[in-house]
Amino acid sequence: MNMSYPVFISPPSMAWNSTKTQKWNTEIQKSASGRRKTLSRWSYPEYELNCSYTCLNPAEIDYVAGFFAKMRGQAGTFLWKDDQDYKIENSLIGIGDGFTTGFQLLRDLGGQFYEPILDVVPGTLKVYVDDVETNVTLDEDGLIEFLSAPAAGSIITASCEYYWRVAFADDSLTWEHFWYNFYRLKSVKLVTVK
Repeated sequence: MNMSYPVFISPPSMAWNSTKTQKWNTEIQKSASGRRKTLSRWSYPEYELNCSYTCLNPAEIDYVAGFFAKMRGQAGTFLWKDDQDYKIENSLIGIGDGFTTGFQLLRDLGGQFYEPILDVVPGTLKVYVDDVETNVTLDEDGLIEFLSAPAAGSIITASCEYYWRVAFADDSLTWEHFWYNFYRLKSVKLVTVK
């Protein structure tokens, strides 16, 4: 885990209507004949996360407002743990070749696409070589290092919990005092950063 980023502890009252939007940066050109050419400028998508929190008590709203101020709105990068999308279990991260000692932790999007996991929740990482738990070193940005290279053809899997590396998407935060000692945040917008 990158210890230089603070962790935002989400209040326990995140609403179920929170949304996640995957975005790409693609350039499309059409020739005179109508032929379409595309160029994707990113290797991995950016995500926009929109959360809402209901029934916050005074201490919780003070914490969120204070953290937002500490980050100076959009200026700061921090770690955030999604309530639903926060772990991998026995996820394939590589096949040994007898030489390679470093492997990137990955999250599997339905067997269609793999994205790097950058920030692991401390104490949750378990790495297996052919289903045998193996000691590794966790480096910056989710790279694991074996002391010696796994044998050629060995299956390397991992389980862990992870944070999303994010920033606030806006420079303003609005909360509502809707009942005595109860507050709500209708929209907390985050954006992933690399």
